[in-house]
Formats: sequence, C-alpha cells, structure tokens
Amino acid sequence: MKSRLLTFAFLCCFIALAILAGSKSLPAAHSPASNTTDTYGSALTPQKVDGIDACQAVAVEGNRLYATGRGKFHVLDITQPEKPVPLGELSGLGNTRQLFIKDNIAYITARQDGLWLVDISDANKPQLLSHYDTVEMATGICVSGSLAFVATRQYGVEIIDVSNPRAPQHVSMLKTGEAQSCWSRDGILYIGDWAPRKLVIADVRNPRQPTIIGETPLDGYGDGGCLRGNYCFAATGHHSRGSRDDGKGHGLEIFNVADPEKPTFVSRVKFPASYHITNDMWTARVAGDHCVVADTWNGLFVVNIHDIKQPRIVAHAVLPPRSKSDNTPDPVGGIALGKGVIYAAGIFTGLYVVPAPGLATPVIPEQDRAPELKAAQGKTGDPRFLTYQPGGQVRSATVVGDIAWAACGSAGIHAVKLGKTLEPVSVTKGKGEVMHLAVSGSRLYAAENDAGLAIYDIGPEFKLTEIGRLKLKNRNVKQVACPAPGRFALYHWGSSAVEIADVQDPAHPRVVLKDSQVGLFYGDQLVPELLGGRYLVAYWHRSGPAWYDVSGEKLVYQGNTPDERRFSFTDGVCLLGDKLLLVKHGKLQLLDPGDQREVSRLPAITVPGHRLRGRPTTDGKQLALSRRPDQKVELFDITDLEHPKPVREYHLKGHPGACRFWNNQLLIPAGYQGLLLERKTKP
Repeated sequence: MKSRLLTFAFLCCFIALAILAGSKSLPAAHSPASNTTDTYGSALTPQKVDGIDACQAVAVEGNRLYATGRGKFHVLDITQPEKPVPLGELSGLGNTRQLFIKDNIAYITARQDGLWLVDISDANKPQLLSHYDTVEMATGICVSGSLAFVATRQYGVEIIDVSNPRAPQHVSMLKTGEAQSCWSRDGILYIGDWAPRKLVIADVRNPRQPTIIGETPLDGYGDGGCLRGNYCFAATGHHSRGSRDDGKGHGLEIFNVADPEKPTFVSRVKFPASYHITNDMWTARVAGDHCVVADTWNGLFVVNIHDIKQPRIVAHAVLPPRSKSDNTPDPVGGIALGKGVIYAAGIFTGLYVVPAPGLATPVIPEQDRAPELKAAQGKTGDPRFLTYQPGGQVRSATVVGDIAWAACGSAGIHAVKLGKTLEPVSVTKGKGEVMHLAVSGSRLYAAENDAGLAIYDIGPEFKLTEIGRLKLKNRNVKQVACPAPGRFALYHWGSSAVEIADVQDPAHPRVVLKDSQVGLFYGDQLVPELLGGRYLVAYWHRSGPAWYDVSGEKLVYQGNTPDERRFSFTDGVCLLGDKLLLVKHGKLQLLDPGDQREVSRLPAITVPGHRLRGRPTTDGKQLALSRRPDQKVELFDITDLEHPKPVREYHLKGHPGACRFWNNQLLIPAGYQGLLLERKTKP
C-alpha cells in the first residue's frame, strides 16, 4: 500500500510538472517509489515537526537545529535528535532562502530581500543584528572567517566584510554565469553555476581581487554542494548537458579538487528525470560513508560513497503531499544531518525529521584557513568620473535641474548638486532602505523596501517632509514611477508583482490596480514617464512591456506587447519622444503608445559589430545602455536613429542602474561605487 501511494504521488508530481513546463509527462517508472530498492534504496519515512510552517533551509550546530522559511527563523533543541523542540523564533526576514551558522550568528539570504545577520547566542530570543543590501537576489551563502560569500545569480558572488556584524561592508564581486550556491575552504571558493551547468572554482585569498582559477562541466544545472578532503560533491538538476528540456540533469557528481585549478571527474549517480519551473534547488551534505542530497520535487537521496569511484543510492525519502487537494509531494528545500536522522525542509508544509539510523551522522567541520582582508591600497576613485560616495548602495537617480536625487539604500535619499564637484545639499534617512525614487513636481516618491512607499514634500533647501506612506503588509517595495501630473504611482514589490496607487491625497494613498506576470523584476523596469498621455508601462523580463491605461475613471490593464521569443532581464524600455524604445535581443525597436503587435514583425535597428543589451536611457541625442549584471555602460549617438554610432563604454567596479543625463554628461547610479558623473570631455 505504501509503495502504491508513493508511486501515485510521484506520478501526480510529474504530470503536474509536465503541464507547467509545457512538456510531455515523464513516465511513473522514473519515480523512486516505482523502482526496486536496488535502484533508489529503501524508502525512509519523514515525520512532521509540530509548530514549524513552510521551511526553505535547515542547518545543525551542536544540539541546535536552525530552520528558515517565508520570513521566519526558528531555533530548535535537538538533544533528542528525533524530537526537535522549538525554542526561539524571529520573523520579518523577507523571502528567506539559505542559511549559514557561524560563531553564534545566523547568516540568512532572502533573495530580493538581501542578507540578514541574526544573533543566536540566546537560543530562546534570536535578535536581529543587521540587514545588508546585496547587489542582487541573494540565494547562496557561506562564511569563512570574517568574510561572507553570497551567490547573487547572474551577478556572481558578492564578497562582504562581516567583521562587524552590525555593519557589513561590500568588498568585491566575482562575476560568474549564474551563481546559485557557493561553499569554501582555505580561500578557495566553489560555485554551483546554474544554467551554464558548471562547477566554478575561484581563488579568494585576496578578497579584493577574486579570480576564477578552474571550472568543470556538470551534467545538469549547478547549485549546492560541499567538500570533504580532496573531494567536492556537487548536486545537479533540471536538464542534462546538451539538452534544454529532458529533465535528466538530476544527480550527484563527485570531483577530485586536490588541484583546484584542474578538477577531475571521479563519479556520479543519477536521480529520476524531473522538471518544475519553480522551487527548483538542490544541495548535498557529506558525513561518514554517506552523502545526502536534497533534490526538491524528487525528495532526498542517501548515497553511499565508501567506494568514491562507485557511489550507489541506498535510500530515499519523499515528503507528504502539499495539501489535501494536491497529491504532489512537498519539495525538499534543504537538508541537515543529525545523529541518525536527516532534517528536511518542506517548502510548503514545514520541517521534517527523517529517521536514518546507520545512514546519517552530523557533519564534522574541516579546518578552514580563512582569507585575510587587508586594507585597500592606493586610490580607489575612477579618474573618468566625479564620484559621490553616500555610504550605501546607489541604486537609482533622477535629475531635476542641477540636482540629482539618489536612492542610496541604507544611506537614505541624497540630493546632490551637480557641477564641477558633487556636493550634497540634503540627506534624508528614510524609514527603510531606499531602493528607488521618483520626483513629480514638488513631491518625491521613495520605494523604501519593508517601510513601503513613502511620499515626501520637497521644501526649501531640498528638505524632505513626509506627507504620506503606503505600507504593504509583508511586502517590500522595490521600484516606483510617478509621472506628471502625479496622480498615480506605479510601484513594484517583491520579485514579480506591481500595483498602482492613487496618490492624489498623499496622506491616504489608495491601491487601485494589482498585477503579477511571468518574469522577475531585476531593477529599473518601470518607465518613469507617462506614455501617450495615458499609459504607465512596466517591462517584465519574460512577457515584455505591459500597458496600464490610467486615462479613464477606472484604471485598466490593457495587455502586453508579445513576441515569439521571450524577453530578457538584461534588456528594457524607455521613452523616446512620443514612442517607447525597446531593447531586445541585440536590437532596437520603437513601439507606439499601447502597441501590442508582435515585436518580431516590427522594424528593427541594429549596430554592426554590437549586440545591444541593457537598460536604456536617452536624452534624444544619446542612448545609454546600462548592463548592471556585467558592470558595464555603453553610450551611442542616436542623432540618426536608423544608424546609431558607438561613442564609448565604461567598465565599472559597481553595478549601474538606469543612467541619466545632465549637461550632456552621463550620470550613473553605480551601486557601491557611488554616484558617478562623467567628467567633461574636451571637444
């Protein structure tokens, strides 16, 4: 009976996955439950831990178990390994993803909500130490000495100085293809490179100048892993190398990394084929003779590695269904090992104990010679620019006259006078991290993360006075546009949702439209102007420009501009005269207000020798393309729009948001590099 139930559950899972992914269903024979124990080993039985809701990641340190999910962080006593007892809890941490425990501090990544540092010295009362504004979506985390390494997807790995846990500081970036998770030892960092299907290895012994020294292909999408001795264990998923949609990438791969510059393949085992477009993550933990792998929708697998060249699966576990109405098993978000047990994070249903006597033992930490962060040497400024350093991450800027208003993260809102020098004329702290801003008339609108959408009056000497605030429960506001006449504010919250608020009465802002589509918002994807006198526009990185008609008494979502090829997070749109300028797959195209024709049928403008990519901004004569993930800005002369001419390009240390123009000079909000203004070039 148990075998039939498990088989049915996996069959439902794979049918559901196939429907969502638009592919053929995978046969039931691919599920662990429908195979013999010779293939996937004995079936282990998960036991639910009471009092813990949806769970994304778990970690064990001594007799404590730590778990996080959906903004909550839990501490549990595991003196009796099979009976965890909840001790303390902390909430309000955003879209929590992974966690790492070191020296009584929990480091918790939260995707678009950055990195949280929590004091766990009192297990009954975990206390928030600080929040750090990561350069992009924070997924993976590992800590070595006083350095935290945070995987930020297409942006690579961000290195952060956490020697003062109350005030983390940006150190540097290591660009990779798509860093999902990372782990380190002795100044060597290992990275699961997602879609490129690679294990990437970097030397971070000089944290200010990290360098990739080796890589090796994976037969599946890269994510989490671990080290023991000379071996690296990498969990893989999704699609096998050479294919885009076969679902056969799931498994465990083992490499000898005695020479990290030349990793050599040792062996692998494969798990059932599976594909699901959401909650897709996998990782590995090694202790004793076994490596345990979390494979989300497939459950978890125990692999015997006594003979490292011939690993074999000896056990597996599948979590219970997500709900009474859905027989799909709950995916496993993460795992941790205890004495004779495996702790599994059920993404939808909560925390589980999986008894595994003889198979699971606590991980024994290996000695780690942590990198040393030395003081920066020499000048750090860029001679090509005037630089303003506010102390936070400059995410966006807008220009009004000779004033640049800058959203500076934890440093608040800065009004900076532009000229031969950059001088602050006012600084407003804000009630949350200032992620983005817009100015309309005498009002400034600020996306202040968990503090919501703030509305300020701009007074004498550019002093800001709060006159309204729209607070969204458990929703962090990331971007805002409020074009003249300033009645409606379009704002983005979370990772993939927008709303429009009527802000005519700033003391009582009112939500009048909500929308959520396929694709994430990676920054600067709201058009700051009103197009055609009636449309607010948001650019979704898969479904493209969306039109919101605000001209009538009732706001209307009019639809999207479609294309046969999905849109990309590396591109975007901006206003050019009375049209929308679209950057897509290396080309420029113009859309009329509300234009919903197939983009592939519209005329396209190209630049020979250049693949046009990035968030566009134009003053009518110049076009700036800001490529935040690549730390690059390109400038083009578009006096003759049909024949754009490359002018110059900048490679930056920081991550540029959408650029602006002042006095024919380029203004760049460059993340932790600061606010940059081009020095005037000689004619």
